[in-house]
Amino acid sequence: MLVLLIILTGLMAGIYLAFSAVIMKSLNELPTLHAAQAMNKINDVIVNTIFLPIFFGSTLWYAGLIVWSLADWREGASGLIILAALIYIVGMFFVTAFGNVPMNNRLKASESNEALLKDYWKKYQHSWTRLNHIRTLSCIASCAFLTASLI
Repeated sequence: MLVLLIILTGLMAGIYLAFSAVIMKSLNELPTLHAAQAMNKINDVIVNTIFLPIFFGSTLWYAGLIVWSLADWREGASGLIILAALIYIVGMFFVTAFGNVPMNNRLKASESNEALLKDYWKKYQHSWTRLNHIRTLSCIASCAFLTASLI
């Protein structure tokens, strides 16, 4: 079962890496208004894909692993599992829920006012991408620690 969670975590890392390495850089090559409008469209679409079940399901799975690891402590492995879970929950879930999502909501709320949308995009793209780097690295680290717990 841990192998499946490693795969799901790797998928999340890949999604976030794609945003950091390609999508945000591509959007920044567009005129500001078009970039902001495209990001709003991406944010509308992503919540209706497999992303959301993986996002919430993997987070709940990690939370359950903390409880399971504490209840059935295995020297070496349990500590790595808990570390992986804490990094994932804080660095992926909380950063998304309290960082990226509020920024996405504000970008969406700015949609009806082109001047406001363009102005907010300039702040958004830099801060959002920085938070996305944290999500990417958190998923990669969680993958590594969870994999190490199997060795």
